[in-house]
This record gives sequence, C-alpha cells and structure tokens, in this order.
Amino acid sequence: MDIEKRKKQHMIIMGLIGVIFGMTIGYSVLNSLLNINGTSEITSDWDIHFESIEEGTMVGATTIEATTDKGTTATFNVDLEKPGSSAEYIVTVKNGGTIDAVVDSITGVDEINQASPTDIVYSVEELSPGETLNSGASKEFKVTVVWKSTATEIVNSNKKATINVNFVQKTS
Repeated sequence: MDIEKRKKQHMIIMGLIGVIFGMTIGYSVLNSLLNINGTSEITSDWDIHFESIEEGTMVGATTIEATTDKGTTATFNVDLEKPGSSAEYIVTVKNGGTIDAVVDSITGVDEINQASPTDIVYSVEELSPGETLNSGASKEFKVTVVWKSTATEIVNSNKKATINVNFVQKTS
C-alpha cells in the first residue's frame, strides 16, 4: 500500500506543479504590453468639375446664359425663335482629382421638363448614371434644348434650367 500511496502523492504533486506552471504562463500573457508604433498618411483629392460649356449647333436659338458654378452644376437659359428651334451645348466635365468617380445621378432635367412651357424640352446625351470618369480624365456630353415643332401655343420662348451631375467614388 505504501507504493500506491506514494504514486498518488506523486501524481498530486505533479498536478500542482502543472497548475502553477499554467498560472505563471497565463499571468505573463495577460500582463504583456503590446506596442505598435508607426504612422500612415493617405493623400487623395476629389476634384470633379465642369471645365467648359460651349455652344454646339444652334437653330433659331440665342444663348442668354450657359454658366457653371465650377462644380458639377450648370445653368442654361436659351431664347428660341419659334417651334422647331433648338440649341446644343457641349459640356466638358473633368476629374482633376486622384480618385476615380462614377456618375450617380443627373438631376434637374425631369423637373424643368415638367415646368411650363412644357413644349420646350431639355435633355442630356452621351452621359448616364453608372458611367466612370477616371482620375485625370475628361468627358464631353451634350445638353440639348428643343422647342417641339408640334407646339401650337406660343407662351414663352425661353426656359431656364439648372442641371446637376452627381458623382460618387468608384468602388470597384
């Protein structure tokens, strides 16, 4: 019996030594201080703007106003002589920044076309939502104003519109 008692005591002592060893390692892990040093700098520039607005084909039309706020908003006001008259403007948008962009939406066109006189209609061509404008790139698109040739009532020969092209950062 003495041998069995000694084996039991030996097992208890080994177990206690194992527990103390485990606690020592656990304590040192929990008291370790982790220092991460370093700096990081991100430099990027968001600069999307209308660079120019130029007259295109003008049929019985005179520009009263074709301006931009140097952002992505442009204002147009055209005097049209008679039904069937039209004006075309070539707008250049530039991504002068370092971040690629995507056209999110074009606003102002639907709103102005619903306003009176409804026979004078604005449209944006060659630019649409989802289109990419990469960093450093430029893109031309057209804004067209038409007095419908089917118009029977002559109320006003001009219609002022403000059109905005909204861009967001390209994610993929």
